[in-house]
Amino acid sequence: FSFGCRNVRHPKEKLYRTACMIIGGLVWLILLLGTAFSILLFLIPMGIALWLSGKFFQASIYGNSVMVSENQYSKVHSIVKDTANNLQLSYIPATFVVNSDGMMNAVAIKFLSKKYVLLFSSLVDVLWDDKNQDRLNVIIAHELAHHAAGHVNFWVNLLMKPAMFIPFLGSAYSRSCELTADRIAASYINNESACVDSFITLASGSRELVSQTDKEAFIHQEAMVPGFFGFLQEVLSSHPRMTRRIIAVHEFYKSN
Repeated sequence: FSFGCRNVRHPKEKLYRTACMIIGGLVWLILLLGTAFSILLFLIPMGIALWLSGKFFQASIYGNSVMVSENQYSKVHSIVKDTANNLQLSYIPATFVVNSDGMMNAVAIKFLSKKYVLLFSSLVDVLWDDKNQDRLNVIIAHELAHHAAGHVNFWVNLLMKPAMFIPFLGSAYSRSCELTADRIAASYINNESACVDSFITLASGSRELVSQTDKEAFIHQEAMVPGFFGFLQEVLSSHPRMTRRIIAVHEFYKSN
């Protein structure tokens, strides 16, 4: 994936993605040949199950969350629309504000042909700023970046699925995807302060304390992470630590 003249996909994602596709492809081939294609009998009900889960998801999300549109949360819709267009997406994912009951997150999802972005209400609340929406835009751009970079592509993910069960490989690929999405958002927003502030907001959960946060002191907390247990925590996690994400974004801006 290129944004403008920059290739912003994280280099480790290429390695892990290739490894997952090769391993996954080989496993599927062995299963198909070893079972005389009887595994297709498993794939058919799996496809039906995915279709049903997508319909149940739609029933829940359309009935219990607020869909963003030109007439509903128009400022958020404008950010989503402009960002999707600038990231060269051929579609605008259906975007919803979800009652998160204090949890702060945002999610990119795809069910077969349906694409979504879910914005947790608590995160929107702490990032909202009528004068400058760059911090909120960072989060929205990050989720749309997952769509733009193909991270939620159904067929690719199905191909890689067997490899995702290999210890550490699946989580390593997931972390590299998160870093790619960060780099795409950083390249699009081109506002390092807003990127760092959005990540610190995710870490602290506080709107009021962001302006009081010593960013360098927060970054230096990475040096306080116990080496061995920090390594274990990282390799078992689907997301990089927030300190590492900020360091990575800082290095990305510095190199560009």
